[in-house]
Amino acid sequence: MTANLGPSEWGAGEGLPLDREAQGAGGQDDRVDELVGLDAKQAIETLSADLGPGNADLDAPAAFPGPIAEAAYWDDGAIVGIQGPVGSGKTTTMLKSRLRRAMAAPCSVIDGRRRYKLLVIRATYRQLWSTTIPDFLKVFPKHLGEWSGGRGGPVTFTMLHDDGLRIDPPPGHTGDWSNEILFIVEFMAFGDDIQGSLRGYQATDIWMHEMDTNPQDVLINAITRIGRFPDQEHYRGYPPAMRDYGQLVGDFNAPEPGNWTIDLFHDGEKRAELLELMNAELPEGADAIRISFYRQPGFGEPGCENLANLPPSYYHKQVATLTLQGRGDQIDRLVYNKIVYAKAGEPVFQREFSRRIHVSDVILKPWPGLPLMVGLDQGFKGAAVVGQVMTEGVGRSQKIFWKILAELHFPKERLMAKTFGERLSELLETRFPGFAVAGGWGDMAGEAGASQAADENDTWNRLVSRAAGFRIRPQKIGTNRLQPRLEAVRAALEAPTSAGRVGLLIDPSCAFLIAGFTARYVWAFEVDARGDKRKVPNKSLTEANVMDALQYLLLSHVRADGTIEAPPSPADRGLVGHNGGPPLTGETGGLSTGYDVLNPYGGN
Repeated sequence: MTANLGPSEWGAGEGLPLDREAQGAGGQDDRVDELVGLDAKQAIETLSADLGPGNADLDAPAAFPGPIAEAAYWDDGAIVGIQGPVGSGKTTTMLKSRLRRAMAAPCSVIDGRRRYKLLVIRATYRQLWSTTIPDFLKVFPKHLGEWSGGRGGPVTFTMLHDDGLRIDPPPGHTGDWSNEILFIVEFMAFGDDIQGSLRGYQATDIWMHEMDTNPQDVLINAITRIGRFPDQEHYRGYPPAMRDYGQLVGDFNAPEPGNWTIDLFHDGEKRAELLELMNAELPEGADAIRISFYRQPGFGEPGCENLANLPPSYYHKQVATLTLQGRGDQIDRLVYNKIVYAKAGEPVFQREFSRRIHVSDVILKPWPGLPLMVGLDQGFKGAAVVGQVMTEGVGRSQKIFWKILAELHFPKERLMAKTFGERLSELLETRFPGFAVAGGWGDMAGEAGASQAADENDTWNRLVSRAAGFRIRPQKIGTNRLQPRLEAVRAALEAPTSAGRVGLLIDPSCAFLIAGFTARYVWAFEVDARGDKRKVPNKSLTEANVMDALQYLLLSHVRADGTIEAPPSPADRGLVGHNGGPPLTGETGGLSTGYDVLNPYGGN
C-alpha cells in the first residue's frame, strides 16, 4: 500500500544516486550562453560552480516560510497555485512538496516501488537554464541523482530515494519487493507547438514555474497529461481515488490584469464553471477535482512570509532599486504582490494621469437625461469608447466633465465592420437601455473605402453606423493630427474639479483604457523621410486603438488645441458691428449709413 503522508507523518530518508556514489557539489551560473552545446551533465557542472557545497535536505521542512506556504505544501488538489512577492519562498516550497508527493504516491502492486515523474515546462530552454534549473538545484543538489539529455533538447534528472519507511509486501507476493522511490524530473520547452510537445506525454505531476508567463494553452493541454505515470497496471486493485494520482502546480508573482491566472485563481465564478465541467467527466468513485489558490501577503502586509530567511534590508533595497529605475509598477507586482500593469515604456500621459483620481472605484452610472456619445477607431482591430459629457458655465469659465462608461475592443479577433457595429449595438442595448445616442465620431480614415466591405464604395464608418443604428461622423478637428488629439486628452485630465467632479472619470471595466494610461500607451521613436527622429505613441500595442477612440470622442466637444473653454464671445474677441460684435448704434446695431443695397437709388 502507500504511505498516506500528512502534516504529522513524515519518513526521514536520504537520496541514493543511481550509481550509489555521491556526486560533486552543486552550483549556478547566469551565463546561459556558455551552456550552448553542452550535454546535461556538463551544463549542470557549469551551473553548480557558484552554489557551494550542496546539502541534501529531503526531510519535511522544519520551518515553513509561513502558514500560507505550509498549506500549499500539503495540498493534494488537482490544480494548486501560489502567488507571492519575490523572496517569499514559494518556489522552494513547491519544489520540496514534489518529494512529499513522490513519497505519498501509491506503491506498485508489482514490486512495491513508488514511481513519480515530474514534468517541468517552460516556453524556451533559455528560461529553463537561466531560472528554473538553478532554482531546482538549490533544493535538489546535483549529487542526489543523474542528469541526462541536453544539447538543446529535454533534460532529465533521475533519483532513487529511500525515505526510511518499511512497507510490507501484500499477502501472496512472491517477487522482489522494494521500498525505494523512483523520482524522475524532466525539463522540457514547448516552443511554438504546445499541443504537439505535450501530445502523448505521461507524467504524475506538472510544475509550471512562473505560471503566469506560460500561455493558458499549457494548462489546457497539461491537465490531461497528469496522473498518467506510472502505468495503471502498477495500481491494479486500488480504489479510483488512489489510481488517479496527479497534480498540476504553479508558482508566480502577481500577474498583470487580464492574465489567465486571474480567471483561474482570483475569479470565483469562472473557477466554479471550470470545476463543474471538469468534474462532470469524472468516473464514478473518483474524488472531486479541486482547484486551490494561495496568496502570500506582500511586503508591508501583516503575515508577510519568509522574512526570517531574508536579509533585513532585502525588500527595502528592491524598492530603492526599482524606484531609481522608474519602475513603480514592478514594485507593486514584485514587492507588494499587487495586480498591476507592467509598463511597456514611458506612458504618454504619465504626468497627467492618476489612477486614484481618474478611475472610479465603483461601476459608473450614466448621467440621467444626457445622451451617450461614442468615439471610434476604424480597422480590423476596431475600438469604441462610450461616454457622456456635461458642461458647466459659459465662455472662458466653462468647464467640461467627461464620464467614460464603457469600451469595446477585440484584440484577438479580426472583425468585419458590420460585425463590430452589431457588437457595439448589443453593448449599448445591454448596458444602457433607454439612453439615446447623440452620435459617433471616428477616424477620418474610416471614410475611405473599407477593405472589410463587399461594396468598394462602402466605408468603415458607414458600415458600423448602419449596424449600430446611429450616425458616425469623421473627426475633422485638427485634421487628424496627433498633437490636437493628445492635447484634448491632457485638457480633460488636468481640468479643475468642481463639486467633486473631475474632467475625465473612467469606469473600472475599461481595462484597455486603464492599461493604456498606466502602462501600455507609451512613447516610441519615429524617423521621418528626412532622417529626423521624433517621439510618437507606440501604435503596435493594442491599447493604442482604444486610446485613439477616446481622442476622437473628446475632440467632438473641445477645440483642436485641447482647451476646454468655449470660443470667446464676440465682446471678448473685440469684434464690432457686422463683424460679429455688439451693435454700434440703434437697437438693431451695425453702421447707420442710410444706404440700402437693395434700393440704391432710393426709389419706391
